[in-house]
Amino acid sequence: MMGVIQIALILLTLLGVGIIVFTKNIVHAAYALCLSLMGIAGIYVVLLSELLAVVQIMIYAGGVVILLVFGVMMTNRLKGEKVLTGSRNSIVGAAISLSLFSFLAWVISNSSFSPAKVKNQDQVKSIGVSFLTDHIVAFELVAFVLLVALVGAAYLAKTAADE
Repeated sequence: MMGVIQIALILLTLLGVGIIVFTKNIVHAAYALCLSLMGIAGIYVVLLSELLAVVQIMIYAGGVVILLVFGVMMTNRLKGEKVLTGSRNSIVGAAISLSLFSFLAWVISNSSFSPAKVKNQDQVKSIGVSFLTDHIVAFELVAFVLLVALVGAAYLAKTAADE
């Protein structure tokens, strides 16, 4: 049963990546990026790494994709025209991708990697307790920097709308 779920998540991720590669509409590519990142988060869940799955969803699938979509929507473009992408040097890109894939497959197949049995109980709880006890100053500083960035973005958006 777990193998079927893994294959389904891998296919979901590859479907998103395929849409990114072959679409010309940049908004569709951004949504396909979100689909592929959600598939990767599902793979993390299957591999019993819930913390990485949550980080993948919150930071990448949530934050980065939403910033990308807002960036596309906020760009000044001609009225009534779609934002399209073009592909140049497809053959060179395919050759580089194939050679990189072959190299990585060779390195992985020739490595002596053996996964260790790790007790993965309470992974999120232990990291959360560590954040709120040992690393509270850094945690609060990051929260403050993110708040300043949010206020600055809202201010810039307001002044751009007023012009």
